[in-house]
Amino acid sequence: MSVYKSEKPEYLERSLQSIWDDQICKPNKIILVQDGPVGIDLTEVLDRWIAKLGDIITLIVNEVNIGLTKSLNKGITAIDTDYIARMDSDDISMPDRMERQLEAMEANRADILSGTIVEFDESVDKPTAKRELPEKNEQIIEFAKKRSPFNHPAVMYKKSSVLKSGLYEDYTYFEDYNLWATMLNDGCIGYNVKKPVLYMRAGEGMYKRRG
Repeated sequence: MSVYKSEKPEYLERSLQSIWDDQICKPNKIILVQDGPVGIDLTEVLDRWIAKLGDIITLIVNEVNIGLTKSLNKGITAIDTDYIARMDSDDISMPDRMERQLEAMEANRADILSGTIVEFDESVDKPTAKRELPEKNEQIIEFAKKRSPFNHPAVMYKKSSVLKSGLYEDYTYFEDYNLWATMLNDGCIGYNVKKPVLYMRAGEGMYKRRG
């Protein structure tokens, strides 16, 4: 998870709760990349979670803002597990996300997968849209010729496969799509969980927070 100065502290708090407190299958490690100075309020949230989880959390601090692409690459190279679940600092993972995605990774021998995401603005009880993608690898490859075949906010991938394909590159607005295309071209197996696994906080404020 990369954290940027424009994030709201309460959104970061809820996001972290969703990947630890709420999860049926908790992660072995959480990598937080602080992308430049973030201010007192966000720092308090980060400090509180580091104190709560201790060695479970590793905080990487970029002295200056270097952008999401390079921050994600830092997180990928720093983690010591092969399975990596990506998370944005304002989204909410559903309680069975990790369990469902890990089972799908193993059952389908996947190198990369995501799942259906539900967009919301004010409340998860009032969804505004749903992003559903093709399930099987053959369908994903065909779909990828025209559009991004994985929902980046809910992606899970193998570190070894991402490293083999060269990590994220600086393709403005298409960093994730470029990586997916490269991985599929390299023979990586894709899969998408059809059931919802994540609530994505959308609305007008999203671009300001993630900009």
